[in-house]
Amino acid sequence: MNWQDLALTSFIFLAGVLLIPQLLDTMNRGAVVNFFSASLTSVLLFCISSIFASLGLWISVIAQSFVAVVWLFLAFFSLRNVRDAQFPDKTLFFVVKDFFGVWVLGSAFLVSNGARRLLRRS
Repeated sequence: MNWQDLALTSFIFLAGVLLIPQLLDTMNRGAVVNFFSASLTSVLLFCISSIFASLGLWISVIAQSFVAVVWLFLAFFSLRNVRDAQFPDKTLFFVVKDFFGVWVLGSAFLVSNGARRLLRRS
């Protein structure tokens, strides 16, 4: 075990602990975070965890996986809260599909708007 592993673990674990109040608000008080931000953050943190594993920083792998799981829980409970508030008779899959559709349309709008501005300057 080297000092870098301990330093990374300390900071990463602290980041996870700092997320716990947000997680409790999401679980118990109906708070909502952006589903795509939380779920993609979780995926990226699991990727970083696998990089730590390839470097042999095993304590950092555990800490990074902990933070990734907290973000995954934030995404899940936020999705559940949106479903309970806006779509009480629908499944979680329906809400994910609806969010994804809105995200695709918003992304398409941003790309087309950027292309229009780029072509207008020419």
